[in-house]
Amino acid sequence: MGKKDLASVTTDLSALASMMPTQRPALAVAPTPRHVPAPRPAPIKAREEPAIQFSLSMRKELRKQLARLASEADMTMRAFVLNALKEKGLSVREDDLIDLRKERR
Repeated sequence: MGKKDLASVTTDLSALASMMPTQRPALAVAPTPRHVPAPRPAPIKAREEPAIQFSLSMRKELRKQLARLASEADMTMRAFVLNALKEKGLSVREDDLIDLRKERR
């Protein structure tokens, strides 16, 4: 079998692409509703003071209990702990409670 001369191929690729199902315009069909995540609050541009990392060691069972309580309250564990500190009289601001995790896709 001999070599094929690709220079002699004169196929119009746009005509071929228009025949493919993915290249056709979509019909006027209502889009399938998808879950739309709640809008996230705008990031705080200038905080009065930077946030610092704080580590807390606890027993595994206590950590599970904290995770469960936070989940039941529909909060992150961070926000749950900060709310508990706020209830004890610490000056926790609303912007301290913002979820800082990156959004999953």
